[in-house]
Amino acid sequence: MKAIAVNGALARALDFRNYGVNFFAGALLALLTILVGAPVLMVMLMSLRTGFPGEGGPLTLTNFVQAYTDPGTYEILLNTILFATGTVTVTLLFAVPLVWLLMRTDMPLKGTVYVLMTVGILIPVFLRTIAWILLLSPRIGLVNQWARQIFGMEQPLVSLYNIPGMAFIQGVSFVPAAFFMLAAAYRTMDPALEEAAYTSGVSKLQTFLRINIPITLPAIAGVMVYLFMTAIAVFEVPAIVGLPARILVLSSLVYTSTNPPTGLPNYGLAGAYGGIMLAAGLILAYFYVRLVRQGKKYTVITGRGYRPREIALGKWKWSALAFAMLYLSMEVFIPFLVLVWTSLLPHLRLPSMEALSSVTLKNYVTIMDYAGTRPFINTAVLMFGVPSVTMLVSVLVSWVVIRTHVSFRGILDTMAFLPHALPSILLAVGLAYLGLAYRNVFPVYGTIFIIVIAHTINWIAYGTRTTNSVMIQVHRELEEAGKVSGASTPRVLGRIVLPLVAAGVFNSWIWVSMLSYREVTMALTLYSRKNVVISTVVWQFWGNGWVPEVAALGVILIAFALIVVGALKLGFSRLGEYGSGS
Repeated sequence: MKAIAVNGALARALDFRNYGVNFFAGALLALLTILVGAPVLMVMLMSLRTGFPGEGGPLTLTNFVQAYTDPGTYEILLNTILFATGTVTVTLLFAVPLVWLLMRTDMPLKGTVYVLMTVGILIPVFLRTIAWILLLSPRIGLVNQWARQIFGMEQPLVSLYNIPGMAFIQGVSFVPAAFFMLAAAYRTMDPALEEAAYTSGVSKLQTFLRINIPITLPAIAGVMVYLFMTAIAVFEVPAIVGLPARILVLSSLVYTSTNPPTGLPNYGLAGAYGGIMLAAGLILAYFYVRLVRQGKKYTVITGRGYRPREIALGKWKWSALAFAMLYLSMEVFIPFLVLVWTSLLPHLRLPSMEALSSVTLKNYVTIMDYAGTRPFINTAVLMFGVPSVTMLVSVLVSWVVIRTHVSFRGILDTMAFLPHALPSILLAVGLAYLGLAYRNVFPVYGTIFIIVIAHTINWIAYGTRTTNSVMIQVHRELEEAGKVSGASTPRVLGRIVLPLVAAGVFNSWIWVSMLSYREVTMALTLYSRKNVVISTVVWQFWGNGWVPEVAALGVILIAFALIVVGALKLGFSRLGEYGSGS
Protein backbone atom coordinates (compact mmCIF):
# COMPACT_ATOMS: atom_id res chain seq x y z
CA MET A 1 0.00 0.00 0.00
CA LYS A 2 2.87 2.34 0.80
CA ALA A 3 4.43 1.69 -2.64
CA ILE A 4 1.11 2.47 -4.34
CA ALA A 5 0.86 5.72 -2.38
CA VAL A 6 4.42 6.68 -3.35
CA ASN A 7 3.74 5.91 -7.03
CA GLY A 8 0.56 7.92 -6.85
CA ALA A 9 2.42 10.87 -5.37
CA LEU A 10 5.07 10.64 -8.09
CA ALA A 11 2.41 10.49 -10.76
CA ARG A 12 0.70 13.58 -9.33
CA ALA A 13 4.05 15.39 -9.17
CA LEU A 14 4.79 14.52 -12.79
CA ASP A 15 1.30 15.60 -13.86
CA PHE A 16 1.78 18.91 -12.05
CA ARG A 17 5.22 19.35 -13.66
CA ASN A 18 3.84 18.57 -17.13
CA TYR A 19 0.99 20.99 -16.51
CA GLY A 20 3.53 23.68 -15.60
CA VAL A 21 5.58 23.02 -18.77
CA ASN A 22 2.43 23.09 -20.94
CA PHE A 23 1.29 26.32 -19.31
CA PHE A 24 4.75 27.87 -19.84
CA ALA A 25 4.84 26.73 -23.49
CA GLY A 26 1.34 28.12 -24.00
CA ALA A 27 2.44 31.48 -22.57
CA LEU A 28 5.43 31.52 -24.96
CA LEU A 29 3.17 30.72 -27.90
CA ALA A 30 0.80 33.53 -26.87
CA LEU A 31 3.75 35.95 -26.63
CA LEU A 32 5.07 35.02 -30.09
CA THR A 33 1.57 35.21 -31.54
CA ILE A 34 1.22 38.75 -30.23
CA LEU A 35 4.73 39.81 -31.32
CA VAL A 36 4.42 38.40 -34.84
CA GLY A 37 0.68 38.71 -35.30
CA ALA A 38 0.21 42.32 -34.18
CA PRO A 39 2.29 43.92 -36.99
CA VAL A 40 0.73 41.62 -39.60
CA LEU A 41 -2.75 42.43 -38.32
CA MET A 42 -1.94 46.16 -38.46
CA VAL A 43 -0.77 45.86 -42.08
CA MET A 44 -4.02 44.12 -42.98
CA LEU A 45 -6.07 46.65 -41.03
CA MET A 46 -4.41 49.74 -42.47
CA SER A 47 -4.82 48.37 -46.01
CA LEU A 48 -8.60 48.41 -45.38
CA ARG A 49 -8.68 51.92 -43.91
CA THR A 50 -8.32 55.41 -45.34
CA GLY A 51 -7.12 58.50 -43.51
CA PHE A 52 -4.68 58.72 -40.63
CA PRO A 53 -3.99 55.98 -38.03
CA GLY A 54 -6.53 55.99 -35.24
CA GLU A 55 -9.26 57.84 -37.14
CA GLY A 56 -11.35 54.70 -37.49
CA GLY A 57 -14.03 54.65 -40.15
CA PRO A 58 -15.57 51.82 -42.18
CA LEU A 59 -13.45 49.12 -43.78
CA THR A 60 -13.00 49.62 -47.51
CA LEU A 61 -11.19 48.20 -50.54
CA THR A 62 -10.37 51.67 -51.88
CA ASN A 63 -6.63 51.24 -51.31
CA PHE A 64 -6.51 47.95 -53.24
CA VAL A 65 -8.50 49.44 -56.11
CA GLN A 66 -6.17 52.43 -56.26
CA ALA A 67 -3.05 50.26 -56.06
CA TYR A 68 -3.97 47.50 -58.49
CA THR A 69 -5.73 49.55 -61.15
CA ASP A 70 -2.61 51.67 -61.56
CA PRO A 71 -0.49 50.34 -64.49
CA GLY A 72 2.61 51.63 -62.71
CA THR A 73 2.11 49.01 -59.98
CA TYR A 74 2.78 46.18 -62.42
CA GLU A 75 5.88 47.91 -63.74
CA ILE A 76 7.12 48.09 -60.14
CA LEU A 77 6.31 44.39 -59.66
CA LEU A 78 8.38 43.61 -62.76
CA ASN A 79 11.25 45.75 -61.42
CA THR A 80 11.08 43.84 -58.14
CA ILE A 81 11.23 40.45 -59.86
CA LEU A 82 14.07 41.52 -62.16
CA PHE A 83 16.03 42.98 -59.24
CA ALA A 84 15.53 39.88 -57.08
CA THR A 85 16.42 37.51 -59.94
CA GLY A 86 19.54 39.49 -60.82
CA THR A 87 20.57 39.60 -57.17
CA VAL A 88 20.27 35.83 -56.75
CA THR A 89 22.18 35.24 -60.01
CA VAL A 90 25.09 37.46 -58.97
CA THR A 91 25.21 35.85 -55.52
CA LEU A 92 25.35 32.29 -56.83
CA LEU A 93 27.97 33.14 -59.48
CA PHE A 94 30.34 34.02 -56.65
CA ALA A 95 29.08 31.91 -53.72
CA VAL A 96 29.01 28.45 -55.34
CA PRO A 97 32.59 28.55 -56.72
CA LEU A 98 33.85 30.11 -53.48
CA VAL A 99 32.30 27.48 -51.25
CA TRP A 100 33.72 24.73 -53.47
CA LEU A 101 37.19 26.29 -53.42
CA LEU A 102 37.25 26.81 -49.65
CA MET A 103 35.57 23.53 -48.63
CA ARG A 104 36.89 21.06 -51.24
CA THR A 105 40.25 22.26 -52.58
CA ASP A 106 43.80 23.12 -51.45
CA MET A 107 43.51 26.79 -52.42
CA PRO A 108 46.12 28.90 -50.52
CA LEU A 109 45.16 31.26 -47.68
CA LYS A 110 41.80 29.61 -47.10
CA GLY A 111 41.73 30.64 -43.44
CA THR A 112 42.33 34.29 -44.32
CA VAL A 113 39.66 34.25 -47.01
CA TYR A 114 37.22 32.62 -44.58
CA VAL A 115 37.81 35.32 -41.95
CA LEU A 116 37.42 38.09 -44.51
CA MET A 117 34.13 36.54 -45.64
CA THR A 118 32.93 36.95 -42.05
CA VAL A 119 34.17 40.54 -41.99
CA GLY A 120 32.07 41.24 -45.08
CA ILE A 121 28.91 40.49 -43.11
CA LEU A 122 29.76 43.25 -40.64
CA ILE A 123 29.91 46.01 -43.28
CA PRO A 124 26.41 47.54 -43.50
CA VAL A 125 24.90 47.20 -46.97
CA PHE A 126 24.00 50.88 -47.15
CA LEU A 127 27.63 51.88 -46.47
CA ARG A 128 28.84 49.50 -49.16
CA THR A 129 26.27 50.99 -51.54
CA ILE A 130 27.41 54.54 -50.75
CA ALA A 131 31.03 53.49 -51.38
CA TRP A 132 30.14 52.05 -54.79
CA ILE A 133 28.29 55.25 -55.69
CA LEU A 134 31.36 57.29 -54.73
CA LEU A 135 33.30 55.02 -57.06
CA LEU A 136 30.94 54.58 -60.03
CA SER A 137 28.44 57.45 -59.93
CA PRO A 138 28.08 59.07 -63.40
CA ARG A 139 28.66 62.53 -61.93
CA ILE A 140 30.92 62.24 -58.87
CA GLY A 141 32.25 58.68 -59.18
CA LEU A 142 36.05 58.41 -59.01
CA VAL A 143 36.20 55.93 -61.92
CA ASN A 144 34.16 58.17 -64.21
CA GLN A 145 36.19 61.22 -63.16
CA TRP A 146 39.33 59.30 -64.06
CA ALA A 147 37.86 58.31 -67.43
CA ARG A 148 37.04 61.94 -68.20
CA GLN A 149 40.55 63.06 -67.31
CA ILE A 150 42.46 60.31 -69.10
CA PHE A 151 40.26 59.58 -72.13
CA GLY A 152 38.29 62.82 -72.37
CA MET A 153 35.01 60.87 -72.25
CA GLU A 154 31.90 63.03 -72.01
CA GLN A 155 29.59 60.11 -71.22
CA PRO A 156 30.18 58.11 -68.01
CA LEU A 157 32.21 54.94 -68.45
CA VAL A 158 29.86 52.99 -66.17
CA SER A 159 26.77 53.70 -64.08
CA LEU A 160 25.08 51.87 -61.21
CA TYR A 161 21.77 53.70 -61.55
CA ASN A 162 19.92 50.82 -63.20
CA ILE A 163 18.52 47.43 -62.20
CA PRO A 164 21.69 45.48 -63.15
CA GLY A 165 23.77 47.91 -61.05
CA MET A 166 21.40 47.51 -58.11
CA ALA A 167 21.43 43.71 -58.49
CA PHE A 168 25.24 43.68 -58.61
CA ILE A 169 25.64 45.60 -55.33
CA GLN A 170 22.95 43.59 -53.52
CA GLY A 171 24.12 40.27 -54.97
CA VAL A 172 27.71 40.81 -53.82
CA SER A 173 26.46 41.64 -50.31
CA PHE A 174 24.48 38.35 -50.15
CA VAL A 175 27.50 36.13 -50.95
CA PRO A 176 28.66 35.57 -47.32
CA ALA A 177 25.17 34.44 -46.26
CA ALA A 178 24.91 32.06 -49.23
CA PHE A 179 28.44 30.81 -48.58
CA PHE A 180 27.76 29.83 -44.97
CA MET A 181 24.43 28.23 -45.91
CA LEU A 182 26.11 26.04 -48.54
CA ALA A 183 29.32 25.30 -46.62
CA ALA A 184 27.99 22.24 -44.77
CA ALA A 185 26.73 20.56 -47.96
CA TYR A 186 30.12 20.90 -49.70
CA ARG A 187 32.21 20.13 -46.62
CA THR A 188 30.54 16.73 -46.09
CA MET A 189 30.47 15.58 -49.73
CA ASP A 190 31.94 12.12 -50.41
CA PRO A 191 35.22 12.66 -52.35
CA ALA A 192 34.93 9.20 -53.94
CA LEU A 193 32.44 10.65 -56.40
CA GLU A 194 34.94 13.26 -57.57
CA GLU A 195 37.84 10.80 -57.61
CA ALA A 196 35.85 8.45 -59.84
CA ALA A 197 35.36 11.29 -62.30
CA TYR A 198 39.06 12.20 -62.25
CA THR A 199 39.99 8.55 -62.81
CA SER A 200 37.78 8.60 -65.89
CA GLY A 201 39.69 11.59 -67.25
CA VAL A 202 37.05 14.24 -66.50
CA SER A 203 38.48 17.72 -65.81
CA LYS A 204 38.03 19.50 -62.49
CA LEU A 205 35.70 22.05 -64.08
CA GLN A 206 33.50 19.38 -65.63
CA THR A 207 33.48 17.46 -62.34
CA PHE A 208 32.40 20.60 -60.51
CA LEU A 209 29.61 21.26 -63.03
CA ARG A 210 28.41 17.67 -63.49
CA ILE A 211 28.91 16.16 -60.01
CA ASN A 212 29.32 18.77 -57.28
CA ILE A 213 26.51 21.07 -58.36
CA PRO A 214 23.91 18.33 -59.12
CA ILE A 215 24.57 16.60 -55.78
CA THR A 216 24.15 19.86 -53.85
CA LEU A 217 21.26 21.09 -55.99
CA PRO A 218 18.69 20.77 -53.16
CA ALA A 219 20.88 22.96 -50.93
CA ILE A 220 21.43 25.45 -53.76
CA ALA A 221 17.71 25.55 -54.51
CA GLY A 222 16.98 26.25 -50.85
CA VAL A 223 19.50 29.10 -50.85
CA MET A 224 17.97 30.49 -54.06
CA VAL A 225 14.50 30.62 -52.51
CA TYR A 226 15.90 32.13 -49.30
CA LEU A 227 17.81 34.82 -51.21
CA PHE A 228 14.88 35.59 -53.52
CA MET A 229 12.62 35.98 -50.49
CA THR A 230 15.17 38.34 -48.92
CA ALA A 231 15.81 40.31 -52.13
CA ILE A 232 12.11 41.11 -52.54
CA ALA A 233 12.10 42.74 -49.11
CA VAL A 234 15.45 44.60 -49.01
CA PHE A 235 15.34 48.37 -48.95
CA GLU A 236 18.79 49.98 -48.71
CA VAL A 237 20.08 49.44 -52.26
CA PRO A 238 16.71 50.15 -53.96
CA ALA A 239 16.44 53.36 -51.92
CA ILE A 240 19.98 54.70 -52.32
CA VAL A 241 20.43 53.71 -55.96
CA GLY A 242 16.89 53.20 -57.25
CA LEU A 243 15.02 56.21 -55.89
CA PRO A 244 17.34 58.86 -57.43
CA ALA A 245 17.03 57.03 -60.77
CA ARG A 246 13.23 56.71 -60.30
CA ILE A 247 13.48 52.90 -60.31
CA LEU A 248 10.91 51.71 -57.79
CA VAL A 249 10.54 48.25 -56.27
CA LEU A 250 7.97 47.11 -53.71
CA SER A 251 10.04 47.95 -50.63
CA SER A 252 10.80 51.50 -51.77
CA LEU A 253 7.15 51.94 -52.76
CA VAL A 254 5.99 50.98 -49.26
CA TYR A 255 8.53 53.39 -47.74
CA THR A 256 7.64 56.34 -49.96
CA SER A 257 3.94 55.77 -49.22
CA THR A 258 4.55 56.21 -45.47
CA ASN A 259 7.43 58.71 -45.77
CA PRO A 260 6.64 60.82 -48.86
CA PRO A 261 9.05 63.64 -49.83
CA THR A 262 6.04 65.96 -49.97
CA GLY A 263 2.49 65.66 -48.70
CA LEU A 264 1.02 63.38 -46.06
CA PRO A 265 1.74 59.67 -45.48
CA ASN A 266 -0.69 57.13 -46.90
CA TYR A 267 -0.62 54.08 -44.63
CA GLY A 268 -3.59 52.51 -46.40
CA LEU A 269 -1.81 52.45 -49.74
CA ALA A 270 1.36 51.14 -48.08
CA GLY A 271 -0.71 48.30 -46.60
CA ALA A 272 -2.17 47.44 -49.99
CA TYR A 273 1.28 47.28 -51.58
CA GLY A 274 2.65 45.46 -48.54
CA GLY A 275 0.05 42.72 -48.97
CA ILE A 276 1.95 41.52 -52.06
CA MET A 277 5.23 41.40 -50.13
CA LEU A 278 3.59 39.58 -47.22
CA ALA A 279 1.96 36.97 -49.47
CA ALA A 280 5.19 36.45 -51.43
CA GLY A 281 7.20 36.09 -48.21
CA LEU A 282 4.86 33.48 -46.74
CA ILE A 283 4.72 31.46 -49.98
CA LEU A 284 8.50 31.53 -50.42
CA ALA A 285 9.02 30.63 -46.75
CA TYR A 286 6.77 27.60 -47.25
CA PHE A 287 8.78 26.44 -50.26
CA TYR A 288 12.04 27.08 -48.41
CA VAL A 289 11.00 24.83 -45.52
CA ARG A 290 9.89 22.17 -48.02
CA LEU A 291 13.21 22.32 -49.87
CA VAL A 292 15.21 22.06 -46.64
CA ARG A 293 13.23 18.96 -45.64
CA GLN A 294 13.60 17.43 -49.11
CA GLY A 295 17.33 18.14 -49.06
CA LYS A 296 17.75 15.82 -46.07
CA LYS A 297 16.87 12.91 -48.37
CA TYR A 298 20.00 13.55 -50.46
CA THR A 299 22.89 11.66 -48.87
CA VAL A 300 26.32 13.10 -49.54
CA ILE A 301 28.12 11.37 -46.65
CA THR A 302 28.88 7.69 -46.88
CA GLY A 303 29.29 5.27 -44.00
CA ARG A 304 32.57 3.66 -42.98
CA GLY A 305 35.62 4.61 -44.93
CA TYR A 306 34.48 8.18 -45.50
CA ARG A 307 37.53 10.45 -45.48
CA PRO A 308 37.10 14.06 -46.67
CA ARG A 309 40.14 14.98 -48.77
CA GLU A 310 41.15 18.20 -50.46
CA ILE A 311 41.29 18.40 -54.23
CA ALA A 312 44.69 19.43 -55.57
CA LEU A 313 44.26 22.42 -57.90
CA GLY A 314 47.80 22.24 -59.27
CA LYS A 315 48.55 25.11 -61.64
CA TRP A 316 45.06 26.57 -61.08
CA LYS A 317 45.79 27.19 -57.39
CA TRP A 318 46.74 30.84 -57.82
CA SER A 319 43.92 31.51 -60.29
CA ALA A 320 41.51 30.24 -57.63
CA LEU A 321 43.04 32.59 -55.06
CA ALA A 322 42.79 35.47 -57.55
CA PHE A 323 39.05 34.75 -57.96
CA ALA A 324 38.57 34.80 -54.17
CA MET A 325 40.52 38.06 -53.89
CA LEU A 326 38.47 39.59 -56.70
CA TYR A 327 35.33 38.96 -54.70
CA LEU A 328 36.87 40.18 -51.43
CA SER A 329 38.02 43.34 -53.21
CA MET A 330 34.45 44.08 -54.25
CA GLU A 331 32.99 43.10 -50.89
CA VAL A 332 35.52 44.48 -48.39
CA PHE A 333 38.65 46.21 -49.68
CA ILE A 334 37.37 48.62 -52.34
CA PRO A 335 34.32 49.93 -50.40
CA PHE A 336 36.36 50.41 -47.22
CA LEU A 337 39.25 52.15 -48.99
CA VAL A 338 36.87 54.48 -50.85
CA LEU A 339 35.20 55.45 -47.57
CA VAL A 340 38.58 56.02 -45.86
CA TRP A 341 39.84 58.19 -48.73
CA THR A 342 36.66 60.26 -48.87
CA SER A 343 36.60 60.74 -45.09
CA LEU A 344 40.05 62.34 -45.13
CA LEU A 345 39.18 65.10 -47.61
CA PRO A 346 37.09 68.28 -47.43
CA HIS A 347 35.31 67.09 -50.57
CA LEU A 348 35.55 64.09 -52.93
CA ARG A 349 38.63 64.25 -55.18
CA LEU A 350 40.69 61.88 -57.28
CA PRO A 351 43.83 60.53 -55.56
CA SER A 352 46.80 62.79 -56.39
CA MET A 353 49.69 64.59 -54.68
CA GLU A 354 47.58 67.72 -54.54
CA ALA A 355 44.72 65.82 -52.91
CA LEU A 356 47.12 64.27 -50.40
CA SER A 357 48.19 67.75 -49.30
CA SER A 358 44.59 68.48 -48.22
CA VAL A 359 44.17 65.31 -46.12
CA THR A 360 42.64 66.13 -42.73
CA LEU A 361 41.10 64.42 -39.72
CA LYS A 362 38.55 67.19 -39.26
CA ASN A 363 35.62 64.98 -40.26
CA TYR A 364 36.51 62.60 -37.42
CA VAL A 365 37.33 65.23 -34.80
CA THR A 366 34.04 67.09 -35.29
CA ILE A 367 31.75 64.05 -35.33
CA MET A 368 30.11 64.93 -32.02
CA ASP A 369 29.52 68.48 -33.26
CA TYR A 370 27.41 67.43 -36.22
CA ALA A 371 26.03 64.08 -34.98
CA GLY A 372 25.48 64.70 -31.25
CA THR A 373 25.53 62.11 -28.47
CA ARG A 374 21.94 60.82 -28.68
CA PRO A 375 22.55 58.53 -31.71
CA PHE A 376 25.43 56.82 -29.91
CA ILE A 377 23.41 56.33 -26.71
CA ASN A 378 20.42 54.94 -28.62
CA THR A 379 22.69 52.64 -30.64
CA ALA A 380 24.21 51.30 -27.40
CA VAL A 381 20.68 50.58 -26.11
CA LEU A 382 19.98 48.59 -29.30
CA MET A 383 23.25 46.70 -29.14
CA PHE A 384 22.62 45.44 -25.60
CA GLY A 385 18.83 45.40 -25.35
CA VAL A 386 17.95 43.66 -28.61
CA PRO A 387 20.30 40.62 -28.35
CA SER A 388 19.51 40.16 -24.65
CA VAL A 389 15.74 40.01 -25.18
CA THR A 390 16.05 38.06 -28.44
CA MET A 391 18.30 35.37 -27.00
CA LEU A 392 16.23 35.07 -23.80
CA VAL A 393 13.09 34.36 -25.84
CA SER A 394 15.05 32.13 -28.26
CA VAL A 395 16.52 29.96 -25.49
CA LEU A 396 13.12 29.47 -23.87
CA VAL A 397 11.45 28.62 -27.20
CA SER A 398 14.23 26.21 -28.18
CA TRP A 399 14.09 24.50 -24.80
CA VAL A 400 10.37 23.84 -25.22
CA VAL A 401 10.77 22.73 -28.86
CA ILE A 402 13.84 20.51 -28.37
CA ARG A 403 13.73 19.36 -24.75
CA THR A 404 10.03 18.85 -23.93
CA HIS A 405 7.17 16.73 -25.22
CA VAL A 406 4.61 19.54 -25.44
CA SER A 407 2.08 18.58 -28.11
CA PHE A 408 2.09 21.98 -29.86
CA ARG A 409 5.86 22.54 -29.84
CA GLY A 410 5.90 22.28 -33.67
CA ILE A 411 3.46 25.20 -33.86
CA LEU A 412 5.67 27.15 -31.47
CA ASP A 413 8.73 26.50 -33.65
CA THR A 414 6.85 27.55 -36.79
CA MET A 415 5.64 30.74 -35.12
CA ALA A 416 9.24 31.56 -34.16
CA PHE A 417 10.33 31.12 -37.80
CA LEU A 418 7.53 33.28 -39.27
CA PRO A 419 9.28 36.65 -38.70
CA HIS A 420 11.75 35.65 -41.38
CA ALA A 421 8.89 35.61 -43.89
CA LEU A 422 7.78 39.09 -42.78
CA PRO A 423 9.72 41.82 -44.65
CA SER A 424 11.46 44.09 -42.16
CA ILE A 425 10.08 47.27 -43.71
CA LEU A 426 6.55 45.84 -43.45
CA LEU A 427 7.16 44.85 -39.83
CA ALA A 428 8.27 48.42 -39.06
CA VAL A 429 5.32 49.98 -40.89
CA GLY A 430 2.91 47.72 -38.99
CA LEU A 431 4.45 48.68 -35.65
CA ALA A 432 4.40 52.37 -36.61
CA TYR A 433 0.69 52.14 -37.44
CA LEU A 434 0.06 50.28 -34.17
CA GLY A 435 1.94 52.92 -32.20
CA LEU A 436 0.08 55.79 -33.86
CA ALA A 437 -3.40 54.28 -33.89
CA TYR A 438 -3.27 52.90 -30.34
CA ARG A 439 -0.80 55.26 -28.67
CA ASN A 440 -2.80 55.25 -25.42
CA VAL A 441 -2.44 51.46 -25.13
CA PHE A 442 0.95 51.11 -26.85
CA PRO A 443 2.80 54.35 -25.93
CA VAL A 444 6.18 53.61 -27.54
CA TYR A 445 5.94 55.36 -30.90
CA GLY A 446 8.85 57.73 -31.41
CA THR A 447 10.96 56.10 -28.67
CA ILE A 448 13.98 53.82 -28.95
CA PHE A 449 11.90 51.00 -27.47
CA ILE A 450 9.75 50.60 -30.59
CA ILE A 451 12.95 49.95 -32.57
CA VAL A 452 14.06 47.45 -29.91
CA ILE A 453 10.72 45.65 -30.31
CA ALA A 454 11.00 45.67 -34.11
CA HIS A 455 14.56 44.30 -34.08
CA THR A 456 13.68 41.64 -31.50
CA ILE A 457 10.76 40.35 -33.58
CA ASN A 458 12.86 40.43 -36.72
CA TRP A 459 15.73 38.32 -35.28
CA ILE A 460 13.78 35.80 -33.24
CA ALA A 461 13.89 33.48 -36.27
CA TYR A 462 17.70 33.69 -36.37
CA GLY A 463 17.97 33.29 -32.61
CA THR A 464 15.79 30.19 -32.43
CA ARG A 465 17.50 28.53 -35.43
CA THR A 466 20.91 28.87 -33.77
CA THR A 467 19.76 27.88 -30.28
CA ASN A 468 17.88 24.89 -31.69
CA SER A 469 21.13 23.60 -33.19
CA VAL A 470 23.08 23.90 -29.92
CA MET A 471 20.21 22.72 -27.69
CA ILE A 472 19.84 19.48 -29.62
CA GLN A 473 23.46 18.56 -28.79
CA VAL A 474 22.75 18.38 -25.04
CA HIS A 475 21.83 14.81 -24.07
CA ARG A 476 18.56 14.37 -22.19
CA GLU A 477 20.18 12.19 -19.52
CA LEU A 478 21.81 15.31 -18.01
CA GLU A 479 18.41 16.89 -17.39
CA GLU A 480 16.97 13.59 -16.19
CA ALA A 481 19.78 13.26 -13.65
CA GLY A 482 18.95 16.71 -12.30
CA LYS A 483 15.25 15.92 -12.03
CA VAL A 484 15.97 12.60 -10.29
CA SER A 485 18.02 14.58 -7.77
CA GLY A 486 14.92 16.63 -7.00
CA ALA A 487 15.79 19.80 -8.97
CA SER A 488 12.85 21.77 -10.34
CA THR A 489 12.49 22.40 -14.07
CA PRO A 490 13.63 26.06 -13.87
CA ARG A 491 16.63 24.98 -11.78
CA VAL A 492 17.56 22.28 -14.32
CA LEU A 493 17.28 24.82 -17.13
CA GLY A 494 19.34 27.43 -15.31
CA ARG A 495 22.00 25.23 -13.68
CA ILE A 496 22.45 22.44 -16.26
CA VAL A 497 21.15 23.33 -19.74
CA LEU A 498 22.13 27.02 -19.95
CA PRO A 499 25.81 26.54 -18.95
CA LEU A 500 26.15 23.81 -21.58
CA VAL A 501 24.73 25.95 -24.40
CA ALA A 502 26.31 29.22 -23.20
CA ALA A 503 28.96 29.29 -25.94
CA GLY A 504 26.41 29.03 -28.76
CA VAL A 505 24.08 31.53 -27.09
CA PHE A 506 26.92 34.00 -26.57
CA ASN A 507 27.99 33.69 -30.21
CA SER A 508 24.43 34.35 -31.35
CA TRP A 509 24.19 37.27 -28.91
CA ILE A 510 27.21 38.88 -30.59
CA TRP A 511 25.79 38.48 -34.07
CA VAL A 512 22.33 39.77 -33.14
CA SER A 513 24.02 42.75 -31.50
CA MET A 514 26.00 43.47 -34.68
CA LEU A 515 22.95 42.96 -36.90
CA SER A 516 21.04 45.46 -34.78
CA TYR A 517 24.00 47.84 -34.84
CA ARG A 518 24.17 47.92 -38.65
CA GLU A 519 20.41 47.78 -39.42
CA VAL A 520 18.87 50.89 -41.02
CA THR A 521 15.55 49.92 -42.69
CA MET A 522 13.44 49.50 -39.56
CA ALA A 523 15.23 52.32 -37.72
CA LEU A 524 14.56 54.68 -40.63
CA THR A 525 10.90 53.66 -40.96
CA LEU A 526 10.35 54.19 -37.21
CA TYR A 527 12.52 57.32 -37.09
CA SER A 528 11.86 60.29 -34.83
CA ARG A 529 14.12 62.92 -33.28
CA LYS A 530 14.22 60.99 -30.00
CA ASN A 531 15.11 57.54 -31.36
CA VAL A 532 17.75 58.48 -33.94
CA VAL A 533 20.63 55.98 -34.19
CA ILE A 534 23.99 56.11 -35.94
CA SER A 535 22.77 54.33 -39.08
CA THR A 536 19.91 56.81 -39.57
CA VAL A 537 22.32 59.73 -39.03
CA VAL A 538 24.50 58.37 -41.86
CA TRP A 539 21.40 58.01 -44.04
CA GLN A 540 20.27 61.60 -43.36
CA PHE A 541 23.73 63.05 -43.98
CA TRP A 542 23.89 61.22 -47.31
CA GLY A 543 20.52 62.66 -48.29
CA ASN A 544 21.80 66.13 -47.41
CA GLY A 545 24.94 65.69 -49.49
CA TRP A 546 27.39 65.63 -46.56
CA VAL A 547 29.68 63.14 -48.30
CA PRO A 548 32.92 63.43 -46.23
CA GLU A 549 30.95 63.30 -42.95
CA VAL A 550 29.09 60.22 -44.18
CA ALA A 551 32.38 58.53 -45.05
CA ALA A 552 33.89 59.34 -41.63
CA LEU A 553 30.88 57.94 -39.77
CA GLY A 554 30.92 54.91 -42.06
CA VAL A 555 34.57 54.17 -41.31
CA ILE A 556 33.86 54.45 -37.58
CA LEU A 557 30.83 52.13 -37.91
CA ILE A 558 32.90 49.47 -39.66
CA ALA A 559 35.97 49.84 -37.44
CA PHE A 560 33.92 49.67 -34.24
CA ALA A 561 32.12 46.52 -35.40
CA LEU A 562 35.42 44.83 -36.24
CA ILE A 563 37.01 45.79 -32.92
CA VAL A 564 34.04 44.66 -30.83
CA VAL A 565 33.61 41.32 -32.58
CA GLY A 566 37.37 40.68 -32.66
CA ALA A 567 37.78 41.47 -28.97
CA LEU A 568 34.80 39.38 -27.89
CA LYS A 569 35.82 36.43 -30.04
CA LEU A 570 39.42 36.59 -28.80
CA GLY A 571 38.35 36.89 -25.17
CA PHE A 572 35.89 34.03 -25.48
CA SER A 573 38.42 31.76 -27.20
CA ARG A 574 40.99 32.41 -24.44
CA LEU A 575 38.34 31.70 -21.83
CA GLY A 576 37.71 28.40 -23.55
CA GLU A 577 41.44 27.60 -23.53
CA TYR A 578 41.73 28.29 -19.80
CA GLY A 579 38.64 26.18 -19.15
CA SER A 580 40.00 23.24 -21.14
CA GLY A 581 43.39 23.46 -19.49
CA SER A 582 42.13 23.51 -15.92
